[in-house]
Amino acid sequence: MPSTFLPAPEILDSPRGRRFTDAAPQALTIPGTPLPAEAPVVIIGGGLAALTLAAQLWHHDIRDYLILEREPKLTGRFFTRVDNVSQRVLRSPYEHHPGAEGHRDCEMLDFARLHWSWLTEVEQHEVRMAQSGQRGVAPIDLFESYCSHVAASHDVTKRARSAAVREVVRAGDRWQVVTDRGSVRASAVVWAVGEPRRPAPDTWDTHSPRVRFWDEPQDRNIDSRNATHAVIGSGLSSAHIVHDLCTRGHRVRWIFRGKEHYQCADVNAAFFRPEGRAMFSQRSLEHRARMLTAERRPSIMFEFRPRLQAWEESGQLSVLRETEVSALKDCGAHVEIAIADGDTVQADRVHLALGTQMHFSPGVRGAQIRIHRGLPLVSDSTMELAGAPGLYAIGALASCALGPAARNIDGHRVAAARITAALQSALPKPDNPVDQTPSEAST
Repeated sequence: MPSTFLPAPEILDSPRGRRFTDAAPQALTIPGTPLPAEAPVVIIGGGLAALTLAAQLWHHDIRDYLILEREPKLTGRFFTRVDNVSQRVLRSPYEHHPGAEGHRDCEMLDFARLHWSWLTEVEQHEVRMAQSGQRGVAPIDLFESYCSHVAASHDVTKRARSAAVREVVRAGDRWQVVTDRGSVRASAVVWAVGEPRRPAPDTWDTHSPRVRFWDEPQDRNIDSRNATHAVIGSGLSSAHIVHDLCTRGHRVRWIFRGKEHYQCADVNAAFFRPEGRAMFSQRSLEHRARMLTAERRPSIMFEFRPRLQAWEESGQLSVLRETEVSALKDCGAHVEIAIADGDTVQADRVHLALGTQMHFSPGVRGAQIRIHRGLPLVSDSTMELAGAPGLYAIGALASCALGPAARNIDGHRVAAARITAALQSALPKPDNPVDQTPSEAST
């Protein structure tokens, strides 16, 4: 009989809150100093993409840049989101991590080996898997500490400021970045913003205190075992929420339109390889758009499968597959979930895990940016936006050029290398190049 690969679920129980370096978490905290009047390069957004780009710039002697992040901490939005769904482990393998491509920095796998005694036996097994060239995933708190290490060793945080960007204006041959704390003039601007959550339909009462989105804080004071929770959505965030609720003993109704789909990565692994990206770049714009849409299908890590099946068999978890929700209504004592076929489901609490959406509404003036299906057209070689010289994209906004992998850390590294090469050609050369060996501040 054919066998099915099914990773053990115990990695989902990884501890949260360990600090693997002295640099965590202060290395990611943005200083409260004023904005400069100008900077050669301004990076809008302070998430994983910005951290990756900053490390790449550091290695190519582009040290005079400014990161503008509305949160008080670099990568803060990412880690807040994963904590709000009680996520304990990354989905992506050890080789996908922020940092510079092609340089002798400490890799995340080496970082884990340096802190071997901090890891559980299950986590150590994942490291051995990664060492042997197989898929091995890292715990979230190790990943957060590694991000702190990258920030500290490349002097990233001192070049960041907390500010909300309102618009970007073309002024002659430069850009004016307007924020809630003042304006900054720049020769180049890089959009490194994340993806907003997908909104619920207008017929859903999302203002009810009994309804929360996946990226909103959980009310963990709800400890009644008699409470029934409904989780709407079929992706990884919904699986983490279901897993957390079932682990804590709650009854859960899991509702989604299709059927659950299990796979290791959230997109086809071919897109992470050069040949996959080359295949994507050879397609027409319309074909690229269709491929991006197809790869947005929700999926779940294989590690969840044994426990989800066991909870469903026990009756603690009820799964409503191929079920379309037409409305949510707060009825006081409970939330009524109307199903498209006329049936209704009741729950004491509803968790909406509807995913994110790729949408670009930049607030750019003075340039004619070309948009296709909500995404900017981007140069395949430089990540520069069509119609906006000196304006670049990294992350999901670079999807038209890099394909589905643009949204992931591996895609961030590729985009960062291309943007850095473009900036080296566009910006004046430094008078005194500095040493390119990272400091050892955080290890």
